[in-house]
Amino acid sequence: MNNLKLDNYLEIVNQEKLKKGLEDYTPLYPMLRVKDNNLYIGVLLTKNNANVWDKDSNIKPEYWVLIDPSNNQIIEFNETAKNDFVIGKLISKDVENKQKEISKYAVEKTMQYKEYLMNDIKNDELPIQKKLASILNNEIIIDGEKVNINDYLMANIEKDIVDKVKELVDLLVASKYNSITFYYDALFNDIVNNYKNNNGIDKEKMALCVEIMNNYYDGVIGIDNFFNT
Repeated sequence: MNNLKLDNYLEIVNQEKLKKGLEDYTPLYPMLRVKDNNLYIGVLLTKNNANVWDKDSNIKPEYWVLIDPSNNQIIEFNETAKNDFVIGKLISKDVENKQKEISKYAVEKTMQYKEYLMNDIKNDELPIQKKLASILNNEIIIDGEKVNINDYLMANIEKDIVDKVKELVDLLVASKYNSITFYYDALFNDIVNNYKNNNGIDKEKMALCVEIMNNYYDGVIGIDNFFNT
């Protein structure tokens, strides 16, 4: 996390959960909740071993906490089974659409990077490569046939290049999705400060926060309901 305030909210919840004997539970990234036209800092808790990143997990947090943003005091610490944060029907999340977007992005980037690297390898040689290729007229005999040296080398390394490019793209996608918390922190602080200063609740920015948390926690359900906008 890049924002001290969000760390502080987690620390508040961590201290309280220990008092309640909930050592096996972990607070998720701080969220927001509207209740009776008031805005509260909200924190969901799941089991330590819960796979909140797997879209097939369908985890509904077992505990939830509300913190008063004016004084950072806990006003509610609820067990979901006894006091559900879902009011009405559970709002489903569109995980499949996100996966389609990621797949499309990954395919496009893989093709771009592969094309760039293959062209770079083919067209940009080391000085000694140029010297040797010139001496051999850039040709070599393989299994009795004359073949272009560059084409032969490219064919032999293409699979390795593609594998490495896929690794790079996977890292790139993961990095980009992890970075969305920076945007979230900014939105979060804007919303809370606006509420403190003007008693206003910016539901447009809250909707973006919901979208970010749904993307961040693929395996957690009920996030839309928790924000309760």
